[in-house]
Amino acid sequence: MKLVLKISGKLVNPEDPGYILKLADVVRELVREGHRVAVVIGGGGIARKYIDACRSLGGSEGICDLMGIEASRLNALLFTIALGDLVYRRVVRNIDEMLEAWSTGLVVAAGGFQPGQSTVAVSAIIAEMISADLLIYATVVSGIYDRDPTLDPNAKLLKRVSVEELRRILSRQSVSAGRYELIDPLALSIIERSRIRVAVIDGRDPTTIIQAVRGEDIGTLVVHE
Repeated sequence: MKLVLKISGKLVNPEDPGYILKLADVVRELVREGHRVAVVIGGGGIARKYIDACRSLGGSEGICDLMGIEASRLNALLFTIALGDLVYRRVVRNIDEMLEAWSTGLVVAAGGFQPGQSTVAVSAIIAEMISADLLIYATVVSGIYDRDPTLDPNAKLLKRVSVEELRRILSRQSVSAGRYELIDPLALSIIERSRIRVAVIDGRDPTTIIQAVRGEDIGTLVVHE
């Protein structure tokens, strides 16, 4: 299968190199099983520190986005170091570089592409361009909930969610620089138009990625009616 893995920046960061090593082991296993893999990594807490500093200094939202993009690329670079010879060593910066790197047959790593796009949207763009069989969002919650589980202890985990229902959930989110959560509206529009198969999982244990690829019942599946 052709796989796109979107790894939250809350998971991959310089404060926890051990997680990055585990993620690299998971990707090696997927490659051994015959899968093609692209990995998109978010900026996480490091990006938000730079964005907050940029904003406090009067930077525009676009400049704040650029700060977050650079942080995400640094996180992606750490992943390439851990993966070694299986990965295209340059972190790709746009879709042209992505397609050129993909043609080598190696694992490809990316962070952000341009202001106004979350790394979630970048992963959807890549999945569309390579006709991925599965797009996995690995985050720090068990899947998609009907309400924010960090604010409401009664929030319900949705095992399957339609695009329409997900759009209603997303309508309550903020999309300012550094504050993208779940699947943002741009990503959702791409997922919808190309009917991309999507799984949202808890990636704090990277082996759950393998479970999702093998079709085990974890996380939330986004369904197309």
